[in-house]
Amino acid sequence: MPHLHRAHPRTGPIAPLAGYTVVIASDRRRHRLADLLESVGARTVGVQAARSVAKPDPAGLRAATTQCLAAPCQELVVSSALGLRAWLAAAGRWGLAERLVDRFRSARLLARDAAAADVLRALGLRDIYTTAGQTTEELLRFLLAQRPLAGCRVVVQTDRLSLPEVCAAVRRAGAEVVEVPTYTAAPPAELFSLRRLCDQVIRRQVDALALVGAPVAGQLREQADRQRRLPALVQALRTDVLCAGLGPLTAAPLAGVEPLLADRPFVEDLADALLARLPSRALTITAAGHLLELRGHAVVLDGRLVPVQAGPLAVLRALARRPGQVLSSADIRAAVPDRAGVDDHAVEMAVSRLRQALSGADLVQTIVKRGYRLAR
Repeated sequence: MPHLHRAHPRTGPIAPLAGYTVVIASDRRRHRLADLLESVGARTVGVQAARSVAKPDPAGLRAATTQCLAAPCQELVVSSALGLRAWLAAAGRWGLAERLVDRFRSARLLARDAAAADVLRALGLRDIYTTAGQTTEELLRFLLAQRPLAGCRVVVQTDRLSLPEVCAAVRRAGAEVVEVPTYTAAPPAELFSLRRLCDQVIRRQVDALALVGAPVAGQLREQADRQRRLPALVQALRTDVLCAGLGPLTAAPLAGVEPLLADRPFVEDLADALLARLPSRALTITAAGHLLELRGHAVVLDGRLVPVQAGPLAVLRALARRPGQVLSSADIRAAVPDRAGVDDHAVEMAVSRLRQALSGADLVQTIVKRGYRLAR
């Protein structure tokens, strides 16, 4: 088990997610969800589990263009200048550019940022709306809030893996949504990140997994399947590791897992869902007159946050689940996932380091020739 340095308890107000580790799997190395979770105390790990490549599939783009031209649209959402130019260039090759721009003229024009708005202006279009946040999600949130959508036809040029989930929400609100993908979903540049993600989840080294987009969940499933560890991954996500996602599309690839879903498919709502659920998974007990709350990688001891490394904390968790009972080293190994091969000496060292971490609180008792228990 890893060497444990003496930890000094943290005093003062304890953030609600302090002591929890959330791995965020998305199409970026660092997703803005990390900022939201870190602001309430969480430790985050960013994993680029898939990529959005700015190269649309010609057949898919042609089919979406044909669908767009089939009837007038009331709303046009443009996610990127690069994507819109690629769409217009492809339409030009098919002899459809003029008809496509005519369709744009009848719609309210919503552009993610100034660059996207400039491309629309270059087509002779005016009255273009943008938002201060400069995100496509904010434009779609605006649509959901501003008007009844039943019978409304919305065309959305998408450029990222998470946008189909938001489009699905607009569709559920009654709109007919035409998604025009100007990107291709691809595996991450380095599969090592996916292998490491699978390992972290299966070994219970993280407390929650946040999935941002269905292709991300699909890549994770495929990687676990390649490693022949899919059953172990699903078991971890059904039990010890909280799985959370933007919405039902994101959840679909992980059959057998019932993830926590955001009320709405926006990052802020996903952060709120994790904030509401993660603290409820803490194990709270009283031992030797001390109040303990066991979080993911820390213990709240009498109102103080004490960081504890994984091995010693796993021992404490095993003892806390059976308070007052004596557990042998074999019992402790059996109760800790992925530690069945650890020998008795390693358990003894973990107990010693746990006592060091929780100095001042005599919580773990050694029962000679029998094992360990929490003090009563």
